[in-house]
Amino acid sequence: MIELQNVSFRYEEKPLLRDLSIRINDGELVTLTGPNGSGKTTLALLLAGILQPQEGEAMIDGIKSSKPKEFEAKRRDVGIVFENPDNQFITTSVERELAFGLENVGIQREEIRKRVEESLKRFSLEDLRFRSPHTLSGGEKQKVAIASILILAPRYLIFDEPTIYLDPPSRRTVLEIVQSLKGTISIIFISQFPSEIIVGDKIYFLTEGILEGPIRKEEILRKNLFKIPSLSFLHVLHEEGIYEETDIPEPDALCDVIETHKKKISYRKTQKNNV
Repeated sequence: MIELQNVSFRYEEKPLLRDLSIRINDGELVTLTGPNGSGKTTLALLLAGILQPQEGEAMIDGIKSSKPKEFEAKRRDVGIVFENPDNQFITTSVERELAFGLENVGIQREEIRKRVEESLKRFSLEDLRFRSPHTLSGGEKQKVAIASILILAPRYLIFDEPTIYLDPPSRRTVLEIVQSLKGTISIIFISQFPSEIIVGDKIYFLTEGILEGPIRKEEILRKNLFKIPSLSFLHVLHEEGIYEETDIPEPDALCDVIETHKKKISYRKTQKNNV
């Protein structure tokens, strides 16, 4: 379990996170969203133990951040995937990238070979093993970044907006990987795409340093949390009982959904005028 208790954090004199508490239980998939500048990445770094709370307490499996030596050892159980995978790559080939972390923690060479082969197969990276990670497509890069963390067998994995620069097919690939991990490790998935946020067992919304949640997915439309014009219209349709789904369409399908329901509105108006 990862837990933050009454945590506050500021940069210089500007408060960013205020008296924030959150708990991620074993095997949970927790999703987090919020506007730019709301502190999502800072929260991710606090959950990963990379940043330390200025007020309050962070804990990983009951080990408190106020005990630096024990906490640092526990921090190795937490992996993090950032929005730009290029910033994570260190070596010159996919194969070496997967092996790098294992070598750093002293895993035996035969075990490294075994894990690398398993990981290449699991993520369909066999044909890319000798390619430089920096030459891959956006989706391929994120697959390598995720694989290089999972090969270390973390208990917790944090995704900090990993799909923000990807095209829709690559976003779906990353999301499929995340959902395939559900229940096997604890996951914190940060995104600004509504269709990705709703996959969480628990959903949180961060704005102006205040964390709201957990929120049920049907509340996202009702509260109109994202303030996106197209979703605002979908929210109106939902309030009118015209759009009855609680799922939020993919961004590339949202316009089609709205156009379909606009026709329903026109039909209703026609029916009323004929009465």
